[in-house]
Amino acid sequence: MEILRALPSSVCLRVTRRCNVACSFCQAPPPGRTELSLPDIVALSRFFAARGVRSLKLSGGEPTVRSDLAQIIHAIGQAGLKPVVITNGFSVPDEAVAAAHLCGGEFKFSIHRPSAENDQILHRTSFTQIMANIDKVIKRKVGMSINTVVTPSNADGMREMVDFACEVGAAKISFIPVVSRGRARRSDAFNFLPDELEAVYKSVTELSEFFAGIIAVHCIDIRNRDYWVVENDGSLWIERATEGEDLKICDREHLLPNV
Repeated sequence: MEILRALPSSVCLRVTRRCNVACSFCQAPPPGRTELSLPDIVALSRFFAARGVRSLKLSGGEPTVRSDLAQIIHAIGQAGLKPVVITNGFSVPDEAVAAAHLCGGEFKFSIHRPSAENDQILHRTSFTQIMANIDKVIKRKVGMSINTVVTPSNADGMREMVDFACEVGAAKISFIPVVSRGRARRSDAFNFLPDELEAVYKSVTELSEFFAGIIAVHCIDIRNRDYWVVENDGSLWIERATEGEDLKICDREHLLPNV
């Protein structure tokens, strides 16, 4: 397919839809039983590496619920790609951290409050464990950054989140304005007004300038950028602000013709 000749440098790989927490603004699709196998992921890694992709972001659900996460990380690294594990941080297996250390991988911790208030978002007592797992990743000299979802109600806490990211040793923090996808569709509280969204963009710009040379501050907003995702059934999509706007690129057989 012609469009597969113009892949981005990074692709998201949804390795599961299972999760061990329950964020009220979760952007992921609803739970499903289908999961890509390790041979599937090996083949996908080689496919994308041969077409110029440089990193695969492992997401879910929650990728750490997979017992073979270390093998997945290793397979992606063996293909010449950088594995980036996007995790809520509640459970980070030692062997997965070791695998990331060996192949130059990274962990992105999704944290939305800089204190135990984060437990209220995840609906699980977890902050102490998350902090211990961040420390474990840092001590193994594995890349570590933070993703944080921004909603209309917590946008005034963005500076505090950057301070927190600096304190825990993150190389980067990415603010993700919530969109009407997944569980977030259920509540109007997650709908940004245009001026509220502009205020978020302005804050990211100001924080990026203020913390230049200390920590990278980014904004990831799929309202204005294509987000390429391999779904857990092996199909490739471009995700946008709402599920109705998503663009299906191809089915599994185009990516995994012999698997």
